[in-house]
Amino acid sequence: MNTAVLSMTEQTYRVKGSVLLSLYLIVPLCIITAVLDGVFLEHQLRDIWLPSNPANLLFWAIIFNFPHIVSSMVTLADKEYLSFYRRRFITGLSAIIALVLSVNYLAPLLLSKSDARTVYYAFFFFLATYTMHHVFSQQFGIGMALMKTARSQRYEWFRGCATVAGTLMYMSVFGKVILRRTEIAGVDGDDLAVIVTGIFVVLTTIQGILLCRQSKSRLGKKYMHSNLLMIVAAYLFLLLDYDFFVIAIPRFVHDITAFIIYSVHDQNRNREQKHNYIYRFLSFLPLSPLFLCPILAVFLANFMECGAYLLDTALGFYPKGNTDCFLQEYYAPDRSNSLPFNMQLGLQLVFVVSLFHYYVEGFVWHRDSIHRHSVKFET
Repeated sequence: MNTAVLSMTEQTYRVKGSVLLSLYLIVPLCIITAVLDGVFLEHQLRDIWLPSNPANLLFWAIIFNFPHIVSSMVTLADKEYLSFYRRRFITGLSAIIALVLSVNYLAPLLLSKSDARTVYYAFFFFLATYTMHHVFSQQFGIGMALMKTARSQRYEWFRGCATVAGTLMYMSVFGKVILRRTEIAGVDGDDLAVIVTGIFVVLTTIQGILLCRQSKSRLGKKYMHSNLLMIVAAYLFLLLDYDFFVIAIPRFVHDITAFIIYSVHDQNRNREQKHNYIYRFLSFLPLSPLFLCPILAVFLANFMECGAYLLDTALGFYPKGNTDCFLQEYYAPDRSNSLPFNMQLGLQLVFVVSLFHYYVEGFVWHRDSIHRHSVKFET
């Protein structure tokens, strides 16, 4: 992160809209890559080299997904924030822990194996929906701010259609096995999901184009158009079986955008006085929060995930499907305690922290929140 990425006025950093827009260059780059793969490599990149899940790549597992979530938790380690949000934090965290433990522990103990699996699948669908709602709320919220346009009913329809389309694409990639076992009105579940996804991609595109007409900023309109391009491209990649790109594109844009905003916030918030407990503890390091934010997040996220992973393997859980810990590439004991995989401690950690992240992000970055006092956007 440097001054080429950010604008600094009177020692206060601002997030440049043009930098956030540049992240969407990942879309045409992936399209070009897929074209070259088809023309010159006969789809070897898709069929042999690229995994379905980007998290199976070492560098991706270390940098993306969980680190930006941990970074948002680091931002909250602030006395004023904890005091201001205390009631909402306690209420939300308690409900999330109760939900996760009920699905992953009580259900397998109290219900039949089949019913417990059904409960878990329902939870997985809820998690996928909440994840896509969170991703699009961030990207579209920034887009509305850059367009300098107030949220409206059209915006809600736009976000709603995009969330449905995104959720179905997410399920088509990660729930492929489940969908292939399902048949509705004589149509295979995976084929039906692709058809319905296409309908909602079209609806999202129409609503998005109409919404962009209200933009008061050229940059904001370009940003929203880039969001539309991302959604349409993800659907095309789904049709072409490039599952890697379906997940990687929105993940890349969302995570890097979050890191930029968190870094700017933490820098401005702790510029004159270290309000944040963690930055205060690490004040001996010759790094400002602007640079320390992403480094700290990557370190803590991998420490948490790999710690939980090693504990799970010590308890005899088969490591498959545990976490994105990079140690799985080198340390994967072939044993199992025969308990359901969703009882792994690593999954509980990821579920609880991720859901709490989604919940918190739903209100701490609103225009009138105290978080926004430390973040300004430059258009």
